Amino acid sequence: MAKSKNQSQRSRAARRAASPSLDLDKSVTSLPRAESPTTTRPSVLADRATSGIQKKQKKNDKLSRAQRLRQQKGMDRAEAVMDQLEIKKAKSVARGKTVNSRRADWEDTNRKTLAFSALQQDNDEEDDEDDEVMAEDSAPTTITVANNVFQIATEGSNPAIDDSTTVDEADEIT
Repeated sequence: MAKSKNQSQRSRAARRAASPSLDLDKSVTSLPRAESPTTTRPSVLADRATSGIQKKQKKNDKLSRAQRLRQQKGMDRAEAVMDQLEIKKAKSVARGKTVNSRRADWEDTNRKTLAFSALQQDNDEEDDEDDEVMAEDSAPTTITVANNVFQIATEGSNPAIDDSTTVDEADEIT
């Protein structure tokens, strides 16, 4: 057998052996839990947020002419940009209104076409009944046409009458 080494103080097994076990002292588990302290402390983070390097505070000295003009120029630019943004917003709202009105127009158009198609279907059903009655009353008109126009006619024969077929008026070319 191999020699057994002594346990190192920082080994995993030594740490596990040194940890207290709940089996040793049952009185600790039976005691009620300690309540957290109710006193509130001021937040440490609040002080940290304001600490650090800060900008130097402005003094209320009179501005030089160049500084005053530069500041005025910046204010004018900011105002112009704000005006441009307002104009863009107004145009966008107007475009949105136009789109919505067109959508409403199309919805009205679609409703009208649906109503018209419903009326058209009712009329078509009535027309179909009328067509059936008309078809029973009249027979299709027919015209006789020669089958072979290129045949040489003899003295006793008429090609327009000899080879005849029935053709509808609708098929006739005008």
